Amino acid sequence: MSILVVGGDSVDGIKGRAQAGGHGCVEHWSGRKTRDVVKTIPKKTTAVVVVLDRVNHTLARKVRAEATRRGLPVFFQKRGNHVRATGNRSLTMMHWLDSAH
Repeated sequence: MSILVVGGDSVDGIKGRAQAGGHGCVEHWSGRKTRDVVKTIPKKTTAVVVVLDRVNHTLARKVRAEATRRGLPVFFQKRGNHVRATGNRSLTMMHWLDSAH
């Protein structure tokens, strides 16, 4: 199981929480490279976290659309403080990370 983090400069906190919850590796796209927009979400990905303060709108929309199409949970995070999931889920990213899937 793998988590994709798009944006943000440091994902150490998310990596530690994910590994403690049994989620394996965390892949990080900085969101600052122009080539990030053409990347596809890896097949082994089980969830996507978008850090909003370091991602352009085009990349955020593209990642959300692809993840939603594949049925992956998408979490939007602003500077590590607020977390919001897409859809009508009451599940937060921290609860999701703490529970092994």
